[in-house]
Amino acid sequence: MASVHFEVLRDDQLIEVLNEAATLFSEHYGIWGAEAEKNLGTFATAGRRVQMTARRLRAECLPEAADNIYVRVKVNGKLAGHVCATRWMLDGRKACWITQLMVARKLWRRRLATGLLLKLRDAGDHDGLGVLSSHPATILIALQACGRALEGVDSKLIGDNVRAVMACSPVSYVRKAKLHGKLFEDEVEDGSVLCVNTHFYVDHREPLEALQEVRKSGHTWPFGELPEGHEFLVFVKTRTEAW
Repeated sequence: MASVHFEVLRDDQLIEVLNEAATLFSEHYGIWGAEAEKNLGTFATAGRRVQMTARRLRAECLPEAADNIYVRVKVNGKLAGHVCATRWMLDGRKACWITQLMVARKLWRRRLATGLLLKLRDAGDHDGLGVLSSHPATILIALQACGRALEGVDSKLIGDNVRAVMACSPVSYVRKAKLHGKLFEDEVEDGSVLCVNTHFYVDHREPLEALQEVRKSGHTWPFGELPEGHEFLVFVKTRTEAW
């Protein structure tokens, strides 16, 4: 039987784990899509794996001088997955934003990602949880960790609050992301409802296949379609009285 161990790390413990975390991302995250090089330059060649360095991981997902949490899971002593998250205050309420969720591909469907988010939930005292992701599985797992289902996505909560929440984020890509979809704009022709333009042109074939499976299962997908360079957006309350 495999040995599975979850661990919560804070900022003063991060330096020693960043290289290993960046390697996990580079080996398992995904590949650049067809539009990547045209929009991002030659470092983002279609079909090549998206690469991460320790410095970039720190800057983009666990910014210095922020309230960061890093949760990792090891299987038989080897890093198998992690979640990076950053928290900040807005009008007396604390938002927690997942900036990266990763599990080694050979260990998918073993509930490791769910375990990571449950540890993140239990490690914090935040009032709301948000995430941007092109992969439906990440959205579903985040909802499940908060005791929500797809049918429980609160569009009004998101429409009323997420713009202000994201605008004060210490995470650059969250703060700069452009809200997109029918919930935020009057005229939308691409079928999107709840997403953002992060200019992250990762290949969407795998996420769209996963989305087809969600729809085949009989669930209504409230986030709409996923344009190139965009990610789905979800934000939920983690305390009844918050927001």
